[in-house]
Amino acid sequence: MTGQPTLLFCVGATKAGTSWLYRYLHAHPECRMRSIKELHFFDTVDLNEYGHQFDTYARLRSDLAARLAGAGEWRAGNLQRQIDDVDEIVAALALAQAGDQEGAVRAYRDYLFAAAGDARLVGDITPGYALLSQARLTMMAGLSPAVRVLYLMRDPLERLWSHVRMQAKRQLRAGEEIGLKSRRVLNRVVRRGMEVHIPARGDYRGTIQRLQAAVPPAQLMIEFSERLLTEAGLRRLCAFLGIGYREADTSERAHEGVKLALDPGQRGQAQAFLAPQYDFVEQNFGPLPLEWQANRAEVRI
Repeated sequence: MTGQPTLLFCVGATKAGTSWLYRYLHAHPECRMRSIKELHFFDTVDLNEYGHQFDTYARLRSDLAARLAGAGEWRAGNLQRQIDDVDEIVAALALAQAGDQEGAVRAYRDYLFAAAGDARLVGDITPGYALLSQARLTMMAGLSPAVRVLYLMRDPLERLWSHVRMQAKRQLRAGEEIGLKSRRVLNRVVRRGMEVHIPARGDYRGTIQRLQAAVPPAQLMIEFSERLLTEAGLRRLCAFLGIGYREADTSERAHEGVKLALDPGQRGQAQAFLAPQYDFVEQNFGPLPLEWQANRAEVRI
């Protein structure tokens, strides 16, 4: 291959299949994805959350170093590459924290393109980027001669409940039961207007409006995750990214989490809370997938 690879930014949504997509692209022979799925470079810089992100990377590095001790030759080489990945992205963020924004962006860009070889695609899959400003998204869309931006939408109710369960697991204390904890978190979101970061990650209207204002149409793909995880969906994606189609097990789910059913009362409250998201997507992207239609129909009852 001659020229530079395409640069992909997958900006979400949270709990909409981005981890599955990372694994698919990481295993694709025409792609070079670094070992860290979510780099959180731009949201760390824009929100000045260096301490939190440095702590996250320090824990990751410590875990990798512990696993490196006593590992076999092949495994040790793989773990060392992951440690090197952590060190490189931390160095780029350190430049930004020190005030060298231009140098930091260059280091970040170099990090993505390092060792690309003859790959056709490199990328950063960070759902947190869905919350970035229009100005930042515009800058990202121009970061390389060939940039593609992907945004995945999952059924709003399923996405919300999955995100709530993930958050409840993170907040779980000794003696607490995950089902009760999940229902309490959902109640804080839907009825009390708390845990605002959870619905913000599924604000399709707000995110899509910023993306469409910031990214040229030819560089932007907005797709239902339910349709992406099909042969036809993957073929559309690969064509958009300029890579060859490869078969995949679309039934496999990454980070699926504990299975819990919503009780009817909370289900109805969540559906009413999410009705504007269903309306927006239906009005702007045509007929909803079957997985959405059942929940959307229940909202209308």
